[in-house]
Amino acid sequence: MRADDGRPPTGMDVAPMPANVLAVLRVGNEFLMRSIDGMVAAQGNDLIAALIFTALWLGNVRHITNSAANTEFGGMENLPPDSLRRPVSVQALANALRIPYETVRRYAQTMIKAGVCIRVGKRGLIVPAAVHNQPHRRKAFQESLQSLLRFLGDLKQAGFDFAPYRHTLGNTVALPPAGEMPANVRALLRISMELILQGVEMVGRLHNNDFLTGMIYTAIWTANVRHVTCSGDNLKYGSITQFLPDELRRPVTVNAIAGALRLPYETTRRYVSDLVRVGRAIRIDGKGVIIPGAQFARPDYSEGVRESYGHILRTVSDLHRAGFDFRNY
Repeated sequence: MRADDGRPPTGMDVAPMPANVLAVLRVGNEFLMRSIDGMVAAQGNDLIAALIFTALWLGNVRHITNSAANTEFGGMENLPPDSLRRPVSVQALANALRIPYETVRRYAQTMIKAGVCIRVGKRGLIVPAAVHNQPHRRKAFQESLQSLLRFLGDLKQAGFDFAPYRHTLGNTVALPPAGEMPANVRALLRISMELILQGVEMVGRLHNNDFLTGMIYTAIWTANVRHVTCSGDNLKYGSITQFLPDELRRPVTVNAIAGALRLPYETTRRYVSDLVRVGRAIRIDGKGVIIPGAQFARPDYSEGVRESYGHILRTVSDLHRAGFDFRNY
């Protein structure tokens, strides 16, 4: 979409990165990892199944998410009917997630047999509305809202500039008391989950289309700096040139990474060993591994920073258009 339609600027329209960009992106990565954990828990503790399921249902309704119909189908009880869900092919899912086609095809077959999705002729797959209404998925949806609110609060702490989004629109919905669901909750969470999927796609792309390497690498460095992300020092190391020194990065064990991603220990160990072997991770005296600061001086990293920041800007802008109330941010 264009930036001259009266909306605040989005990430793709803005070139300069602010002085707090790394503080913002650390918060964004925490949201990414927290969201993935919730998705995996809701999908039987299977990381790949969770990502395929999420990419599928988001693809089914993306034309709604990106249109005025997002607020029309924004309520918890107002799901888009199956007739409006657009089928997504296995190949499109594989491309979006940077996961091998055959892996996605096998998972899709399992999901069809389990009734999680249905095939629509030769056009592809959809996740029907009845699946979204299952009790455990509705509970996960409520948890996703709390995670989104925490993300936005953390962005505020990281100095994100919410000023362009504080004015109300005709469809702005005042946030209800804690524990209650806003009337536009599905509209908001479709947008926030698009941010997660963009992060997953980028992680795979920046690691030679190796999805698991990218996820494990990201989980390591996110854990290495979590004590800073969640403290007042986040802004101290906020600039693109202010990388956290290696001595301040806290090592994380293979077991902790496997638990965070709900991956088998042995699979995680092999991938971590490969990262150490090629110098992208360092073992610290039996305490665990870190991603060293030198990795963040690579040219592809700065491009990744710019792209990630752009995705966050666009997400906040889209949330504003969908009626999120930013007056207290």
